[in-house]
Amino acid sequence: MMKVRIATGLGLVLLMATMVGGPVRVSQAQDDEGGVTLASLAGKYAARGSGFETVCFNAGFTALADCSLSTSHLVPFESAFVSHFTRDKAGNTCVVINITSAPVSGTNSPALGNPPQTFVITTISFDPTTGSGTESFSQYQGGGCNGVVFNSAGATLVATGTQSLAVSDSGKRIEIITTSFNAVGNIIQGVVSSATAIRQ
Repeated sequence: MMKVRIATGLGLVLLMATMVGGPVRVSQAQDDEGGVTLASLAGKYAARGSGFETVCFNAGFTALADCSLSTSHLVPFESAFVSHFTRDKAGNTCVVINITSAPVSGTNSPALGNPPQTFVITTISFDPTTGSGTESFSQYQGGGCNGVVFNSAGATLVATGTQSLAVSDSGKRIEIITTSFNAVGNIIQGVVSSATAIRQ
């Protein structure tokens, strides 16, 4: 029987990012430029989202495997998640996500609660006129957040990726969609996920 709990140990490295912001690299939004700025997005948020991904197992379904291997068995999973995070005026963000995942079909295994995941976000670009931007993220198993500061104690990098965001409702609502996802060991492929964050 497939041991899907192996995937739990990595938190099913899904996601995606229900988070926004990070240190600005390309576009420094200013308060006097009009529209929504990175500074105006400072505050606390709660988010929820969902997604799909393909998790790759070895021939005996006893361990995760590189998806590029011809011997790997590809199993589609669906996930739902909730998160909370704090943004500062510079756009720095650290996010803690709780994920539940289950195989889409082919098994009677129950949904699995995964260990919390920590995301560290960096802004690639942000347009204050349209309230849209792009970001890169690093996902960790373990670690934690002290406000916007990442606590790396006990953290293991499990994935990196990028996401796009769109801000609405005067900065009170942020829509996020994953645009790329790279799992360490190439054990997950085909990630499709989105999330909505609401200012608290």
